[in-house]
Amino acid sequence: MVDFYLFIILFVLFMYVLVANDITILYKVYLAFHYFLGMWPFCNFLINVIPDQQLQWIFLSAAFVSLCFLGYGWHVFSLVLTGKISNARKLHLCLWAAPAVLCSLLVITNPWHYLFARPSADGWMTRTYGPFFWLFVFFIIIYFIVGGALMVNELATVSEKNKKKQLSLCIWGVVFFLALSIADVLLNTFVLPKSVIVPGLTSSGIVILTICFVVAIQKYDLFRIVNIARREVIDSMATGMVIIDQNEVVLDINKSAGKLLSLQPGQVFDIKKFYPHSETESAGLFLEDYNQKRLKKLKTEIVIRREQPRHITMHIAPVVDHKKNLLGRSITFNNVTELRKLIEKINEKNATLERQNDELLRFQTELYEANKKLEQMAITDALTGCYNKRYILNQLEYEIVAAHRYNIPFSLMLMDLDRFKLLNDTHGHLTGDDVLRDVVEIIKKALRKSDIMARFGGDEFIIYIPQVDNEGAVVLANRIKSMVENQIVKTMIGDLTVTLSIGLISVVNAESINIREDFLKELLARADSALYEAKLKGRNRIVAEIIS
Repeated sequence: MVDFYLFIILFVLFMYVLVANDITILYKVYLAFHYFLGMWPFCNFLINVIPDQQLQWIFLSAAFVSLCFLGYGWHVFSLVLTGKISNARKLHLCLWAAPAVLCSLLVITNPWHYLFARPSADGWMTRTYGPFFWLFVFFIIIYFIVGGALMVNELATVSEKNKKKQLSLCIWGVVFFLALSIADVLLNTFVLPKSVIVPGLTSSGIVILTICFVVAIQKYDLFRIVNIARREVIDSMATGMVIIDQNEVVLDINKSAGKLLSLQPGQVFDIKKFYPHSETESAGLFLEDYNQKRLKKLKTEIVIRREQPRHITMHIAPVVDHKKNLLGRSITFNNVTELRKLIEKINEKNATLERQNDELLRFQTELYEANKKLEQMAITDALTGCYNKRYILNQLEYEIVAAHRYNIPFSLMLMDLDRFKLLNDTHGHLTGDDVLRDVVEIIKKALRKSDIMARFGGDEFIIYIPQVDNEGAVVLANRIKSMVENQIVKTMIGDLTVTLSIGLISVVNAESINIREDFLKELLARADSALYEAKLKGRNRIVAEIIS
């Protein structure tokens, strides 16, 4: 029993190594399959040398259970060998495992029902089989027939000679195994008397099957072709790949990297050789990370200068074991020269577009300023710089409506220079223009930002004064009149003094006024009448009227 338990421990260790280590699926499936192949003759040998019936049954159970999973293993091995394992769903594999699990349960529970097999008086070396055994035989045959059919179908479609020979050998091995196994069952169960047993037929079929597999592996490179294909894929990659160990020694390098870097396995990978500009800050930081942070993934761009400079992106990744211990590094190189050239062309085009955009913005700014000047010229009097008649009339319509809605008092002041026509006739129009400009500047000093002054025509000016009643408007009018008459106006003929006559209309209760289409015309007429009255009364005076 001790040896048996040790065998179980060894089996568990074998399975751990098989599952945990990084080998291909084909290796794993074949090793598991080979293990089940060896269990049948090994257990039958133990049955024949051990007299204890209980131990005999244990080994016989292990033998039949191994045959159950040998059938399932053959099915999986067929899927792997034909390349169909990648398309097989987990549910499909689980359903195909169900018969093997069922038969195993029937074998293990045999001592409770003896419907699988019953020992003779001599023990389990000779035995009679029950209905569950024939169910077991049926499933084993189905497993091998389906697996063989997969290989036959693959054999009919594949064109590679080695692959054809591999499949043919495996198929013939299965044929011999099934023939000898069926002969074993028929001879020892139906043909020969119970006292006569032909030993080793099934075991011989297993040996022949194993020999076929070994020949396929050794002679036709069943396993090595996977590595060759992997090597071909790596060497055909445009991406350069270098594998180095902890000491920076190159372990492997593909063709693209070999052409690019002129490196060979066994040489030392000197990062400074491929990243020579270490005097820059970014290069210094990269080299520091490369040397000190060896478990960190790194990325940089280098320039290899030969006949023509080539821009290369370099990716460095650590290779670690399951305990995160550093084993080495994988370094990949991608030639991005064409991409860099494309980026440079795009940058040049972007720079051209940016210059054109700047020119367009400058043109738009100039156009905006020109339009602004035109707008200003359209509403401004060219001589005095204050608003013109058209603007003040449009603005007054809006201001009067707003004053009426919110009951805001306002005043309207109409004024002109006294005896200005005589001044023009005596001293000329140029002198008259100087006087008008200076008078406007004097008046503006007395006004608020909210007040609106415009040239109404000739020497006549109008001022709109919002939020000011009659009393405040009269004070403002007197201030303007006083400032103008006390100010010396400098002209091209010398210093002059001028006076103003002002007609003032004040609306103190704006919400009570009747806003009509001709209300503004009426308001201007009343202001003009007040101005005319001021002229009649001797000029240089103010005539005010209140509209409540």
